[in-house]
Amino acid sequence: MAHFAEASCDASKVQSGMPTCQMKLGTGGGDICSRYAAFTTCMDGLLAPCPASLQTQFKSIMKSATAAYSSQLTGCKSSEGDKPSGSGSGSTSGNKNEASSCSATDLQTKSSSCIQGMTAAAAGGDACGAWQTYECCLKDAFASCGSDMQSKISTMMSTMKTQYKGMLPGLASCASATCSSQNGAAPEEVETTVMANIELADPLAFNVDKYVEAVKKATGVDKLPEAVVKAFEIIVKYVLPDAATMAAAKAAIAKANNVAENQVQVAKSSARRLGAGRRLAMNVDVTITVPDKSKAAAVQKSASNTTTLESALGGAVSITKAPVTTAKVETKVKSAPSVTGKLLSQIESAGPAVGGTIKADVQASALHTSSSGASKNFSILFAAVVILFRAAF
Repeated sequence: MAHFAEASCDASKVQSGMPTCQMKLGTGGGDICSRYAAFTTCMDGLLAPCPASLQTQFKSIMKSATAAYSSQLTGCKSSEGDKPSGSGSGSTSGNKNEASSCSATDLQTKSSSCIQGMTAAAAGGDACGAWQTYECCLKDAFASCGSDMQSKISTMMSTMKTQYKGMLPGLASCASATCSSQNGAAPEEVETTVMANIELADPLAFNVDKYVEAVKKATGVDKLPEAVVKAFEIIVKYVLPDAATMAAAKAAIAKANNVAENQVQVAKSSARRLGAGRRLAMNVDVTITVPDKSKAAAVQKSASNTTTLESALGGAVSITKAPVTTAKVETKVKSAPSVTGKLLSQIESAGPAVGGTIKADVQASALHTSSSGASKNFSILFAAVVILFRAAF
């Protein structure tokens, strides 16, 4: 699983794309063949940049997961998305209108939805927490149903726990979750760590307390989220004289913005063009990282002035993209397991309230820290696929 460390195989993209693929299988339109084809095509696209060994492992997992359903899939052409040529072939579409609020069909459909919360919770590498997210999502949804449904849920959870303990290390010893529907107890909360990248027009106007309140309102959580500003990044694009070296450019940019050189990153853009006087010019992307909003505002202003750079580099300097400041805020939100899958979109919706545009990503550092850590998280995520597949039938 160390392959996840490769830039071309981004575990976070696989993770964030999985719910979309899962919905194609669990709640997508059409019979099981068309849904299975849509799911596998979606997953193949997510894993396309990854090494062949990783793609092979996914195929092996899918083969194992579908072994018990070979009769339903007979005739399905998963790679082409075609329906089987024979009649029915295990299609579940005929049952679509027979569902009641406590039916087996509803249980399967809800299981497909709950798996999204499990996938989000799995980002932190906590097998028990991810499993309990899934468990509470099901139990809370059918708390008002009779003993027959409760028995079905218990049997499903017990069977799955036995079947997938090899894929989720430690799962066998996980305690049963205390969910909100049980004896009026509050659900065991799941903590999700999110990195919110907030693009700001005016860094000085940013207030982290205001951001926390906006996130609380957007997510509907009872407790205030925890938020820590990790840094402010100012990104600007320049056209520099072609004769300038990267080292010279970095030193000049640092001096012009009154920051240390280790706070400056300079990368060449692919494009080169003719500048003033028909001399070749070099396009660069510059990122300046500072610790507070006051310094960010100062750098955003100084980075717009090219005079000092021109003097230091001995040639014309122009700006192709004006400086933009982004606040990087690590945000920890504790919420009921059933709502973790919605947190990213909810946090992003808080942008207008804090005077910026938010792009949120689940922090999944454990996926990149070591091969063993990557293996553990990879197993959790794909165990979710196996559980979903079971529910789809």
